[in-house]
Amino acid sequence: MTEQQKRDRSPAGRFKYLAEKRVGKAIKAIASISNLSDRKNYEYTEDQVSQIMDALTNELELTRKKFESFQTPSTNRFKLK
Repeated sequence: MTEQQKRDRSPAGRFKYLAEKRVGKAIKAIASISNLSDRKNYEYTEDQVSQIMDALTNELELTRKKFESFQTPSTNRFKLK
């Protein structure tokens, strides 16, 4: 049997399969960004570093909020007083 034939096609199985692939790629990409810190090869300002860190932090926070919003009941209910 090939890997594709053995793969769990349930929603949980698809989530696990894709999460492992995508998180692995994200970790490699972040490690690649960290290579830019080598002052022997690159010149950069603290402002540029701050912009990179802010962009990464913001995207990670948006991702966290998306996962949390699916797990907590909505508090945006309307009720007349």
